[in-house]
Amino acid sequence: MSPSLRLSDWLPYRLFLITAAIARPLEDFYRETFSLNQAGWRILAVIAERDGANAAEIGRAAALDPFAVSRGIAQLVERGFATRRPGRADRRTASVAITPRGREAFDRIAVVGAAIETSLLSVLSDAERASLDPALRKLAAESARIDSAGWRELVSGSDK
Repeated sequence: MSPSLRLSDWLPYRLFLITAAIARPLEDFYRETFSLNQAGWRILAVIAERDGANAAEIGRAAALDPFAVSRGIAQLVERGFATRRPGRADRRTASVAITPRGREAFDRIAVVGAAIETSLLSVLSDAERASLDPALRKLAAESARIDSAGWRELVSGSDK
């Protein structure tokens, strides 16, 4: 008998639902307050942490395709939240820097993000909070391995 998949019990779907539910209030805030879309916010968050990252680095860090990165950077530059600078080693590769206005926007959005995180963590016991980060690190590493291996490897590996 083949294994059945109940969407409501499937861990990736359950994680997606949690992520979608907690992303909505944050998205509402940065959209209403700063007219940012999701890609713009994610890029702003990346350059707030890694000022001077190039588009490829931003794409990897924000899990965005090159087209979304390009449009998101353009949105941030247009709003005065970021600037483009020629790359140090390769002038064809631009780096993206956060501006003081972008830092101010990021800091205001981060307040809402921190409030969401505080609320989420408040329902966990001390022991659950202590085990959450190591569990998430393991899930992140395994998800990267699964992504790298692809579905064919997963299916062929289950026949063994």
